[in-house]
Amino acid sequence: MYQYSWNEFMPLMVNQFHETASAVEVAFALFVVFSTSFQVLSGRLSDIKGPRYVGLFGALALSLGLILSSFSPNVQVFYLTWTLGSIGEGTLYGLSLNLALKWFPERRGLITGLVSMGFGLGAALFNPFIAFEGDFRTPTLLIGLSALPLALLFSLARYPESLEGKEIGVTIRESRFWLIYACFALSSVPLLVISSSLSLLGNYLNALDYTVATVYFPITSGLGRPLFGYLTDKLGRIKGITYVLIGSLVGVSLTLSGYLREGPELLIGVALIGITGGATFPLYSALVGDIYGPKYSASSTSILYTGKIISGLLGTAFSFFFGFNQDLAFILLYLSNLVSFIILMIIKKISLSP
Repeated sequence: MYQYSWNEFMPLMVNQFHETASAVEVAFALFVVFSTSFQVLSGRLSDIKGPRYVGLFGALALSLGLILSSFSPNVQVFYLTWTLGSIGEGTLYGLSLNLALKWFPERRGLITGLVSMGFGLGAALFNPFIAFEGDFRTPTLLIGLSALPLALLFSLARYPESLEGKEIGVTIRESRFWLIYACFALSSVPLLVISSSLSLLGNYLNALDYTVATVYFPITSGLGRPLFGYLTDKLGRIKGITYVLIGSLVGVSLTLSGYLREGPELLIGVALIGITGGATFPLYSALVGDIYGPKYSASSTSILYTGKIISGLLGTAFSFFFGFNQDLAFILLYLSNLVSFIILMIIKKISLSP
């Protein structure tokens, strides 16, 4: 909900904190930075010590962060509480994904897609409630309370024994890992832009269409993950990711077309960006698991996930450019997809065998 409910939360926070949209957007930037960077520590700890205590911490941080956010008296306190919850969300996301990577090596794409799908569909369930409530405090309180049982679930988690894989020190010394990292970071930009800036494009939609978009965007993002995951299991990871990048580029084109015409193309483009963009991290994580093995996958995929910080910064640049030159903003999206596609072709040319 930190990412896929943001478009519903943000206007409410602007009104209730009596702040500008840019001031409230700082909280989304903090979410991106802390949910990703803290995964490096939590991922490493879970590889060494196991997932139980790391998962317990993540569940409590997520729940407490949301509960405290509902009582924030001003935006400055909200930055702190939202950051705490963001750390918990990132920890649980990385841990959940790696439970799938480690337990299901033959179906990594499909299973990681199914696990991560919940992070999109959960927002779709709550977004109509948030819109109807018209108040960010009650939804964050209820969602925070409902997250408490996760602590019990993660207390039962464990990794399989006798796993094999390259140590993280070996992995990060390989150039292909950083090529995968760059490819993931750039390919995630359209998703981060729609996640944080749909309200900007929403000026070209009526109120009903905008509300519908905030509901189906996380649904499409969720459904695209197991779909493309299954296809990459069958077709090959690189080939499947190629289709994702092409689909995302088409989605950006349709979004621009819809923005210019104020027509249904914008809604179709947002859906396509959701379908393809939501699949990026599960697919690139599965690719890292394929190449480097599952034993230290939480460490390697957590470093991979920090590429989302780059995506978030470029998403912020989109918002900045959109304010004075909208064509330049969309060129940024095109270039992110184009460069990621070129990098993927380089990765394909390099031998991908461990």
